Amino acid sequence: MSKTVLLTGGRGFLGQHLQSALRPRQVLAPSSSELDLLDRNAVVQFLDRHAVDEIVHAAGFVGGIGRNKAHPGRMVADNLRMGANLVETASERKIHTLIVSTVCVYPAEAPVPTPETAMYEGYPAADTAFYGIAKRTLHTLAEGLQREFGSSYVYIIPTNLYGPGDYFDEAKSHVVPALLRRTIEAKEAGLSEIVVWGDGTATRDLLYVEDAAAGMVSALDDRAKNQVLNLGSGIETSIRELAETICEVVAYPGNLIFDASKPGGAPRRALDATRASELLDFRPRISLREGLQNTFSWYMQNRQQ
Repeated sequence: MSKTVLLTGGRGFLGQHLQSALRPRQVLAPSSSELDLLDRNAVVQFLDRHAVDEIVHAAGFVGGIGRNKAHPGRMVADNLRMGANLVETASERKIHTLIVSTVCVYPAEAPVPTPETAMYEGYPAADTAFYGIAKRTLHTLAEGLQREFGSSYVYIIPTNLYGPGDYFDEAKSHVVPALLRRTIEAKEAGLSEIVVWGDGTATRDLLYVEDAAAGMVSALDDRAKNQVLNLGSGIETSIRELAETICEVVAYPGNLIFDASKPGGAPRRALDATRASELLDFRPRISLREGLQNTFSWYMQNRQQ
């Protein structure tokens, strides 16, 4: 008999892929109007009405640096409240819970590649610190409840995700969809060049969303109980290499201009995913070029939506 999983954030970018990866489990993916995670009573009543075997918590109040700067209080309050309501209620019922976290939990000066042990070794980067601290606190809560009540959890820290269904609007988009959209629009407008902020040497760890979803589902295995696990590609890709590959995928013939006078973000970002590799045999399957091609194709088919 297949298990029943409550998936929060199931309508989002990652959540849509998690719904597919969780099959053949029965997946309950309520919208925010169907389950208000900010209301503890609503969470209690939902879990009382449904026989849930596992929970995957992928919901959150999220956004780019601009949204983090505009709403630091809400970043803390909403993410803490949603997570605490769910994790505490699940703990009372001994429902195994997978918490999807963020690289923002890591200190600004964390070593690269970043191991899980670095999480509490300093303060997160200022621009996203409030979000990072809220998500970090959910690990503390889950561990405390596990020690006191014998509940179980797994805490997953994914690297930069990209792929079909990603956010391409300027307010939410991260580096891959932002560069893809700008390159497509430059080609269509006949522009001879694209300006990219930074000198192009900054690196990012880019993981295709379907690989991430598959890794998270495998982390529901008993081997990962009460563990903190990074999910990353194991490859540092420079912004220059990313931009050049996107130009090839889009068939954009113009030039790339790297403006070193503009901020390029952290000089290096990459996660050490050794623990997930050893525990779960986690190996990304989709190469960067294939993943970018899939993302480009999806966007061109769905851009009007």
